[in-house]
Amino acid sequence: MRLFAILCLLAMGAWSVPVSAQSAQERALAKATLRALQTDSIRAGREFCGLILKSPNGGLVAGRASKGTWARCTSHWSDGDPEPTAGYHTHGKYLKNYDNEVPSLLDLYSAIEIELSGYVSTPGGRFWYIDHERGEVRLICGPKCLPWDPRHVEDPDDLIADRYTYEALKVRGTKW
Repeated sequence: MRLFAILCLLAMGAWSVPVSAQSAQERALAKATLRALQTDSIRAGREFCGLILKSPNGGLVAGRASKGTWARCTSHWSDGDPEPTAGYHTHGKYLKNYDNEVPSLLDLYSAIEIELSGYVSTPGGRFWYIDHERGEVRLICGPKCLPWDPRHVEDPDDLIADRYTYEALKVRGTKW
């Protein structure tokens, strides 16, 4: 996840993040939110990101999405906002020589550091879960389960696994 602002808040001691496991409600909200953002993200060639928040009535709501760059995005959270349970972000449009069909090593590292799991959508329409507690990313559903970039081309030589640990993402990163 590209949550630089949250990392800054943590470094200043301004925010503590709860540990929360993925729930069916959270997963469904993340998928619906990413589905709604995906077409604009692809069209703009930019990442969009935000937080899933615990509402005062105990339910979950998607926080306002921020527009990032082609490779980074910063979610905004303020003291007094509802408690975050997860982050979400898109990976923008298809880029031929850029590995954006899996969450990045930085996505996983950030989630681990701030102890906040998250969700990622890719140009090929994949939907991923970043599990900060286990230190891994897991594919929830494969190509075209979310809106996808029509320019996206699956590389037959790039076998995308259903799960990557931190170390496996490091190894994958050496290919790109």
